Amino acid sequence: MLEFVAFDSFGVKSMCTKIVSEDLRILIDPGIAIETNSFPLPLLDRMTLVRRYERRIRNAVKDCDVIILTHYHYDHHIPEGDLYRGKKLLIKHPTENINKSQKNRARYLLSQVNAEISHADSHEFNFGNTKIRFTEPLWHGVKNTRLGFVIATIIEHEKKIFYTSDLDGPLLGEYVDMIIEEAPDVLIVDGPATYLLGYIMSYKNLEKSIANLKKIIENVDFELMILDHHLLRDYRYPDLLSDVYETARNLDKKVISAAEHVGKRPMVLEGYEKFGPTKWKEWKKA
Repeated sequence: MLEFVAFDSFGVKSMCTKIVSEDLRILIDPGIAIETNSFPLPLLDRMTLVRRYERRIRNAVKDCDVIILTHYHYDHHIPEGDLYRGKKLLIKHPTENINKSQKNRARYLLSQVNAEISHADSHEFNFGNTKIRFTEPLWHGVKNTRLGFVIATIIEHEKKIFYTSDLDGPLLGEYVDMIIEEAPDVLIVDGPATYLLGYIMSYKNLEKSIANLKKIIENVDFELMILDHHLLRDYRYPDLLSDVYETARNLDKKVISAAEHVGKRPMVLEGYEKFGPTKWKEWKKA
């Protein structure tokens, strides 16, 4: 069973995913943060959504056996040691291939957590017929980014699930090749951070992300790609990534948000239609 607990398409910064096999219950990245002011919902509405989905995340943590932390940004982990009491934690290494900010956050979390902890980078863990594998540390976006590293997660049971964590696109060609070689049945992809376009994300890197996503769609025979997280913070995303969605339609591939997977409309589009534009006032819907 695959459950999308909290995602940006629901209206909160998160990528929290629950996977249940016959052997165990796994929760990836139980974190949450409020959407920025560019998200087309009033502050009170955004705060209400955070409270709602934080409860869902906390309940999911209680229900799961294994908790995976792919890095230490707050939209990927709740920094409360007691929350993980008695769980098995598979975590991004807290002192190696990590920037100062995330190292401090990891130190804070681990100083208070009472759980069985394993460093996951480049390692494999087996639980009955369920295999959990982790990549080596991968750049959070472009090479040498100050955002540091994450680890992607591959879970194999009856199907193979590839969870990118924060690759920002993916942006790097070698990560695209890795995904193609893995040939997963289900992909959970964070997408480019277009809400930061022209600031942290360049137009050139957006072009790279689009080309890379198209390459994955063309070369992986997947059942489902969830394209969400960073991308679903921007109400312009259907137009900005129109080439990606057109490629998927032409190849009869299912590329949708977590909200759409559960029969809901992405919150960023609902907010735009109800409250109008935020920072991109000159943009016109195609």
